[in-house]
Parts: sequence; C-alpha cells; structure tokens
Amino acid sequence: MLMAIRGNEMADIIPFAPRIDLWYNANSVAGTLPEKHQSRTVDEIARAEGWGLHKVIPDYRKIRKPEDTLHSALGVFSLIESVYSYKFSSSIEAEVASEGDRTRVTYHTPIGTVSATTIYTDTMKKAGVSSFWIEEPVIKKAQDYRIVGHLFENLELLPDHQDFMRWSAQIGEDGLAVSFGMRAASPMHHIQKHFLDSTTFYYHYRDFPREMRALSESLEGFFEQALNIVARSPAEAVLWGINFDDMITYPEYFRKDILPWIRKTSEVLSARGKFLVCHCDGENLGLMDLIRDSGMAVAEGICPFPMTKVRIEEYYQKWCDRLTIFGGIPSVLLLDESATEEEFEAFLDQLFKAVAPGNRLILGIGDTVPARAKFERLIRINERVQKEGRLPLQGGAVRPVSESQIAATVARISPKVDESERDSFRIVQEDVLRGDHLKIKEHIQALLHQGMEAQDILKRGMISAMEIIGDRFKAGTVFIPEVLLSARAMNEGLQVLEPYFGDEKKETGGKVLIATVEGDLHDIGKNMVVTMLKGVGFEIKDMGINVPTEKIVEQVSEYKPHILALSALLTTTMPEMRTVIEKLQEKGLRETVRVMVGGAPVNKKFASDIGADAYGRDAGEAVQLARALTEKSPDKSE
Repeated sequence: MLMAIRGNEMADIIPFAPRIDLWYNANSVAGTLPEKHQSRTVDEIARAEGWGLHKVIPDYRKIRKPEDTLHSALGVFSLIESVYSYKFSSSIEAEVASEGDRTRVTYHTPIGTVSATTIYTDTMKKAGVSSFWIEEPVIKKAQDYRIVGHLFENLELLPDHQDFMRWSAQIGEDGLAVSFGMRAASPMHHIQKHFLDSTTFYYHYRDFPREMRALSESLEGFFEQALNIVARSPAEAVLWGINFDDMITYPEYFRKDILPWIRKTSEVLSARGKFLVCHCDGENLGLMDLIRDSGMAVAEGICPFPMTKVRIEEYYQKWCDRLTIFGGIPSVLLLDESATEEEFEAFLDQLFKAVAPGNRLILGIGDTVPARAKFERLIRINERVQKEGRLPLQGGAVRPVSESQIAATVARISPKVDESERDSFRIVQEDVLRGDHLKIKEHIQALLHQGMEAQDILKRGMISAMEIIGDRFKAGTVFIPEVLLSARAMNEGLQVLEPYFGDEKKETGGKVLIATVEGDLHDIGKNMVVTMLKGVGFEIKDMGINVPTEKIVEQVSEYKPHILALSALLTTTMPEMRTVIEKLQEKGLRETVRVMVGGAPVNKKFASDIGADAYGRDAGEAVQLARALTEKSPDKSE
C-alpha cells in the first residue's frame, strides 16, 4: 500500500483491501456470516482470505468511554484511531439526556444555550451502520452561530497516541493504519457536515454569510490544533475529510471553502513525511480536476460507473500521475439483485486493462461491501488479482477517454426557450433561476396588477423556470444549492399567487407519495426529487425518512397517489423496496399506483427484478419519469 501511495516504485502486485466492516457488522448481528468464518473477527476473516486490512474509516462503536463520542453532533471525537483527546473549558456545561436510541446534549455557555440530538437505532445496527445520525442539529437559527463558535473557542485538543499505537501494532504489516484526523476537510465543511441539516445549509450559506464566516473563523483554532497534533504523531497516513460529491460539495463551493484546507493539510503532513487520505466516495465528475490538484495523496472510497458517472479508466487516466486511487469496484457488482455473474466478470475483464500499468492503485470496494454481498464474488476478485494483477499491467483494448470527451459529459447545452413565449414573464422566471425569494414576491404582484392571470404566471414564469433548472441539473451544469434556492423562490411566489386562483383548481401534474424506506436515514436525494417535482407542478406528500413499509402501504390506500416514489441510499435498505411492492400486491393496491425507485445503489436491473415501474438515476430524470408514469396511471383521469 505504501509503495502504491508513494508512486515512485512499483510493487509486484496490486494490493486488494476491501472494506468489510459494515458487511461484518450486519451479518454478525443477523447470524449470517459465511459458515467457515462464523467464529472469526472482521480482521481474522480478511487475513484468512489473504486480503489487506482496510483501516481508513474509524469504527465509532469501538469506544473506550461514553465521552469519546458524546459530542459527535459537534463533530468532536476521541477514538481508538485518533491521536488526540479533547476537553472543554470550565465555562461550558454539557447536560446529557439519554432515552432509548437517542442522546440529547444541551450546551450551556455564558452567552446562550444550544442543543443537539443523535440517534443510533437497532435498525441501523442490523444494517451494519457503525456511526451516529444527527436527528437534531445544533444550529437552528442565526443566533446559534455565535454560541457554537464559543464552544469551539473553549475546546482544547490534547496529544494522545497510546491507543493508536496499540491499534496500529495489531494491524502490523497486513494493512495501513490511517489515523483519524477530521471528518470534515475544512471549517466550512465542518459546519455543513455537523451543524445543519442537509438542505438548510445551502439556505444559510446564502442568507447568513456573515454568521457562517464568523463561525468558520472560530473553528480555525480547532482545525489548527488537530493538524498540529496529527502532523507530529506516529501515524504514517491521516484521514482528513470524507463524503465529497459534486452535487453536495459542488465545484464552486469545494474550490472556495474546502480545497484551501486540503492543500494546507497536505503541505503540513508532507513536510513530516505523512500522507493525506480523503474519503471521496460520491459523484466526482465535476470535481475531477479539483481533487487531482488538491495535494491529497490518496482518494479513498472511489466508486466508478455504473454507480456513478465516471468510469474507472477515466479516474486512472486523470489521477494516476498525482494521487493514489483506493477503491475502484462498485459495491452493486457484489449484489445478485443488481448485477449478474456475467456483468460482474465483464467489469473485472475491463478493470485490469483500464488501470494499466497499475501503479498508484489500491483495489477495494467503493465505498464498502454491502451487507447482502455475494461473498464468493469477493473471493473471485482476489483470485483474479493474484492471477491478473501482477505489475506492471499490460493494458489492452480500452479506448482512451480524451479531455474533450470528459468535458462534453459535463458541458451539456440546456434546452432553448421560446423568447416570445416568455417575454412578459421573464422577470419572474429570472427570479426563480437566480433563487431570489424576496424579489419574486413584488414582481408577481406587479404582474397581477397588470392584469396577468395567476395560472399564466405560474406556468409560463415559474414552472418554465423550474423545468430549465431541472434540465440543467440533469446535465450537471447546476448543483443542489441552485435547485434548492430556486425551489424556495418558487414556493414564495406560490404563496402570493394562491389567493388569486379562487375557485379555479390549480393544475397539477399528478399526485406523488414519496419516502425513504425503513432503515435508511438519508434524505437529500429524496428532498431533491420532492423539490423538482413540486417545481414542475406535481402535488407531493413527503413521508420523510426511515418509513416503515406498513405506513407506506397505508398512505397509498388513503392518499391514492398516481406515483409512489421510494428512495434508498444504502445497499442494506434496498430490499425494503421489494417488500413495499410485495405488500402493495398483498393488499390489492399494486395496480392502483405506479412505483418509481431511486438512490445511489439502485439500478435498472434491480428495479425490474423487484417489480418497480421505473428507475430514476437522479432528480432531473425523476421529473421525466414521473410525467410519463402519470400519463399511464390508472386513475389519472380523476
């Protein structure tokens, strides 16, 4: 692994180190570990199979005392994989209240009080999840920024290497012990990951820039302390920043508020002979150049096509001269329900040609082995590595991807709009496109005073703008913040228009019931679909996250939607989609509703196998599918 990271010498074979901790957690709880491994620990299984130990992402469950993760909603940890501990000054009083799966911490300071709640449920444990979920973020209003800043101004980090050294010694030569530095790569990224929910962050980023910048400055000292300690620690490699994605940590934001700290961290660690590791497990198409030029030594958790838009050969050609790729095999290829044996083998056939000559590569699963993975496929990967992974690889019939081809994937042309059609409504349309939720209200009032019909303002001014936004989002030329801000402007405009519809029924594209299935707490993908569908005129009932199958079926019966949209981000929760469809069939409701599924691990094969009517790759595609499905809906005439 170290030879692959250094890049100035080549080992005799590609190292293979699949991340199996979540797979192990889930199957251990369920009693479904492979028979030959029933009595083994996760590391014993990897060693028995001849795999490298994957030691990049910490296991938040393995703590020494409750205080180690008590302040996880603040992004403050002291873990076995850490080289520091922490303490608050006497001016901070933390009041802890635990009930069942929830832990609520209230922070009393001389300048005010804030609170946060985390959860860790049995469902999460069964799914193999090893970390908390922030149910109540610490920042709810603008006034909270200063209080949270005070917490970090009164927080001290202390060097503490002993547990890390014992842990590293246990790993030995079987893996690279990556020290935990920071989950967030920068102070602003820390605010995004820990202090606000996934959508509110973007509103605050626009609405409260002064408060956000002040808090970011308060966090600088916390980050400086951590960097100083990890740089002087015995660790050879440091994890600093996780969960990059070109829609969530979108390019402009990444360049401005994340990249400078990655570069700084890389420079400090490099000066001490250490390697910076970042967990780049999302969609990286729009971040390819930024990550390449960031200075990070290892991009870990890399998940290529077909789970994302970037093919493994594109990653390798773009990055192999600057940084090491750790990952490269999409997790869905390990699932029977997502990939056939032929598809699995075809990917491996391509892989060893695509990554020639094979330096700067640590082969792994992007980003982790799913709970329901076919274990024999992991064994097969290792067998093929032993046979075909001898370095240097010779390459083969993989057509190189040119810079122009990569650029063409991103720079798609948005559909043209008939200027004569929209002239009268241009100003409202521009308000939506810019996300100006304040100006749009006065501009709509002006159009109403001019005698314009409310329905025309809605359709030709606002919905037409959201359609443009949707097309641009699908093409990858606008990102989540633009969509959310446009949707907020749209909603503000609707509040002005509502009284003017009178007895005239506002036209809708159809009724959609949407939910993230049971066991899954991710919401940003679902929220984007809700935003896009609302924006183009659909009536939406959002059931939220972690919704039990029985409740979904009950709502299908009561709400009578044209479409049921189901979301899952975890491979462990994908099977719940099948369960929902089966329950609809049992209750005699399946023929009354069209079912659309989506989420990062979901694909067309899986959707077809479980009996869904459609699969949407992203929120932009969901709009097109919803329109097509609504037209086919049995009761659309109603």
